[in-house]
Amino acid sequence: MAIRWERILIMKLLKSLLLLGLFFFAGLVVGIVGTRAVVRHVVREVILHPDRAQTFMERNLTRKLRLDNGQQIKLHEILSDAHGQLRDLRREYQPQFFEVLSNASVQINDILTPEQQTVFDKLKSENQPLVQAIQQNR
Repeated sequence: MAIRWERILIMKLLKSLLLLGLFFFAGLVVGIVGTRAVVRHVVREVILHPDRAQTFMERNLTRKLRLDNGQQIKLHEILSDAHGQLRDLRREYQPQFFEVLSNASVQINDILTPEQQTVFDKLKSENQPLVQAIQQNR
């Protein structure tokens, strides 16, 4: 009779541990998927609205570094200057960037089966609005 109670207790313990493990795994999956979604959103926002990135960086650095007013003004000047330089750099190299991407796309398409080409075309069309926005932000 004592052996039977031990088995019941062991089974309950195993069920509890299994349930705990499932909750942990579910939390892990939700965390990974959620983080991926947030990162994609932030990257898309930065690409579509580069001016917002500077504001975000200023706010973030001001808060984390506890900058005083004078430091905030200098930080704004530094980031504005860097933003302008990066914008000029993008304008200069963006045509080459898109040419490289276009060539790679053609080469990828050449190695795919017809079914894979269909999927690849769909993926490219899904990203087309983002590509157009990048080109317009020159």
